[in-house]
Amino acid sequence: MPPGGISVLVIDDSPYYRKILQEMLLGMEGIKEVQTAADGEEGIRKVLSHPPDAITLDLNMPRMNGFSFLRWLMKNRPLPVLIVSSQGGEKYVFKALDLGALDFVVKPGQDASDRLGQIRNDLREKIKAVAGKDVRFFLSRSAVGKDQEKSTTSARELPSFTPREGVLVLGASTGGPSAVQRILADLPADFPLPVIVVQHMPPIFTGQFAKRLERNTSLKCKEAEDMDRLLPGRILVVPGGFHLSVRGGQSRLIRLVSKKDGDRYVPSVDVTMKSVGQAFGSSAIGVLLTGMGNDGAQGLLAMKNAGGFTIAESEESAVVFGMPRAAVQIDAVQATLSIERIGKKILERTGILTGLKNPGSDDRK
Repeated sequence: MPPGGISVLVIDDSPYYRKILQEMLLGMEGIKEVQTAADGEEGIRKVLSHPPDAITLDLNMPRMNGFSFLRWLMKNRPLPVLIVSSQGGEKYVFKALDLGALDFVVKPGQDASDRLGQIRNDLREKIKAVAGKDVRFFLSRSAVGKDQEKSTTSARELPSFTPREGVLVLGASTGGPSAVQRILADLPADFPLPVIVVQHMPPIFTGQFAKRLERNTSLKCKEAEDMDRLLPGRILVVPGGFHLSVRGGQSRLIRLVSKKDGDRYVPSVDVTMKSVGQAFGSSAIGVLLTGMGNDGAQGLLAMKNAGGFTIAESEESAVVFGMPRAAVQIDAVQATLSIERIGKKILERTGILTGLKNPGSDDRK
């Protein structure tokens, strides 16, 4: 958090939401100032005259919408941006993330005053996490995987493989969508392990996230459904509002469990990683990426204790080092690596598990 407190710029064409967001932010510890703007053009003037530490941005606005503002901002004055999205705007949110926004929160409807407390907590944590970040380092991630040709590799052409031989699990929160995409874009079309992605994200958005990964990586991807099987080279994204666990036995089916009152993280990285440790033991690879809080630390430790290989994103590349730090502090991590090196390490460990020297090439045992 910037010394002396955080300055925030709220850009939204709705007077109602400008007022609500400004009042929420001013009531938070550590916020020293909140400016407002009614559209992208006014937002540019405010950025040029009094640059904030963080920006909350609506996308659908007159004159200059949020996308045009983002393009200008990331080219001229890169600053941390948190999208404040309307219900049903999941496609637009991911477009904004591609343009450089770091994360998002979902607006309650104007008649949903009971949800204002939820967005207040989400907004407070994410603003404090991203404020003052030098986003230039993270901009290159959003371009990875773009216009990548989809593989035509069929299931018959995959290396000989049985589900018992391994699984890859990635867990992430704030800043995670682009980090997850960056890593999975580094994996080849013949990657022989099933992949589970646990990204802190509301319902509806996880389905769109799965489509995004399908489009921007060489692997097949879908939002997980109850009783899905773990298949070689297929990514399952845990749906928002549920936890995913892996059941033992040769079938390695996944089960979805509804959230309970009091659950802090849904979906929970801990829940998935602990079950993977039990089901796969030493044949599992766990990766904990950028995010707030400590979800995933205990799960990664369980995987390590079961013989699996564990990786955490380093502080130098993480948007927020909270989750990786928590895992490092309890000695759950065997390799702490920057985002650029994680894909290579995954391929090295996969080669050890499957007997392939380098998945994605013809250099095999």
